[in-house]
Amino acid sequence: MNRKTSLVYKLTVFLLLFHSFLPDMVMVSAQEYPGIEDLFTSPTLSALREKLDPGIDSGAAPGIDSGSEGINRFYTADGGAVHLPAAALANDLLEKALAVNYSVGVESLYLIPWDKVSPDLRGLTETEFDLRIYNILRSISTLEGIEYYSASRERMRTLFEECWAVNNPDERVRIQDPAVDSVLPEDTVFIHQKDLTFGKNISRVEYQYERGQFRMGIVNLTTMTYMLFPIVKKENMSMQILIIPCREGIVFYGLSTVKVLDLPIFYKKMESSFTNRMTALYSWFLSRL
Repeated sequence: MNRKTSLVYKLTVFLLLFHSFLPDMVMVSAQEYPGIEDLFTSPTLSALREKLDPGIDSGAAPGIDSGSEGINRFYTADGGAVHLPAAALANDLLEKALAVNYSVGVESLYLIPWDKVSPDLRGLTETEFDLRIYNILRSISTLEGIEYYSASRERMRTLFEECWAVNNPDERVRIQDPAVDSVLPEDTVFIHQKDLTFGKNISRVEYQYERGQFRMGIVNLTTMTYMLFPIVKKENMSMQILIIPCREGIVFYGLSTVKVLDLPIFYKKMESSFTNRMTALYSWFLSRL
């Protein structure tokens, strides 16, 4: 083997080895993210620990195992968020959620360990990774057909029968998913949805990005009806989610606040409905990873 051939051989071996370590490199760079113990209080970590599947090692904080289960907490007007993360966009999320004079709320918290994330995503640079996550949140049409488990029916049920972006709330002309080439600090799009509980509705979706963290907020712009009853009036439903990469994985935090028709008979239905919406959003995000 001559010197030139030897050099090419060594370079080829180096590149192959380098490429093989790319997924792990993101795991190393993840050490620059906050730890989950930096984001949540001890009571929240204890509550999360009780919900997660045991026995799966994901490099999580001591006592925190990975899994698909998380916290889903329903509360009424005399309650509030108790698991809010110490994150850059948490105050913005809370402000948007509290803009609704809510009668019911749902708080959700999940941890997606890095080994549950696609190697393709783990192998990206930080800038590429942020853009991919951002465009996942903007892939509105992929919400169509997502399902949730209906305890009352004891089967999976479709949440959104129709879902797509529209040009504005008045004309409502269907447009392509608003994918972008670079992450925007703030942006707003409008969407059409038809679900099996509340029928067709138009919503405003707000996006916010800061220091590697993402907020997606959905607010209804049309009255939502249930069995012909006007259950939720315009801008009386706010669904806010935070996506926070951390050393142990990706945190999905959701907070939904809703002012519903003041009839206790509807509260049980609303509990399952809005909890299902949040868990379905989580399942959608997880599937896109």
